[in-house]
Amino acid sequence: MSRAPQYSADAPSTRLALGGLMLLVALLAFAPVLILGPAIGWPASLSRPAADQLQLIASQPDAVRLGYASYLMYSVLLLPAFAAALRRWPIGSGWHTLIMSLLALSVLARSLGILRWLTAMPELAAQHALADGSNRALIELQFRMLNSWGGGIGELLGVSLFMALAMTALGLAGRQASWPRWMWLGALLSAALLYGLAGPIAGVSAKVPTAVAVSTLSLWMAAAGVASMRR
Repeated sequence: MSRAPQYSADAPSTRLALGGLMLLVALLAFAPVLILGPAIGWPASLSRPAADQLQLIASQPDAVRLGYASYLMYSVLLLPAFAAALRRWPIGSGWHTLIMSLLALSVLARSLGILRWLTAMPELAAQHALADGSNRALIELQFRMLNSWGGGIGELLGVSLFMALAMTALGLAGRQASWPRWMWLGALLSAALLYGLAGPIAGVSAKVPTAVAVSTLSLWMAAAGVASMRR
């Protein structure tokens, strides 16, 4: 009876596959900016009044759906991308379980938050364009409430809390596993995502630090993907 083939994480084909997945996800993180930026001025548009946002969405519904669909794909692919990283640079089973569990919670929360832009928001924008003054005010209120609720789940829980905890655990695990210093230090740096919780707690703006941390995470993943392809 023949045995199933054993694949080493250091085999050339495996290195290319694992590294390519990480690099792909890192590059996909910039797709929403490339799509939504020219269409509706995203992410600056998120700070505009509800009426302005609804008008922008109504004017570019297909671009909005495509942009947020790419953001949803990026968020979902974070899980297999980090699984690839942990196969390329193994850590203890306890750390592995903790990190992947936190990442799963982050992906779930992110996905729930993003779905509002693929379902409810375009519908509200279409109704807002056809409504009269009083009904427009009601739709704008619904938009603000839904945006606040979805943002709390996606940005605060998915990005700022669970992802930050996962990256903190990844940095600590990488240090114990003798990863290259730039890898575990980069992971700890991305734990600055926790600063995103300062907004609702302390009443301060955390958009810029959070954006920097998210960009740092994407650059870290891209560097890890390239490094994974090398022996």
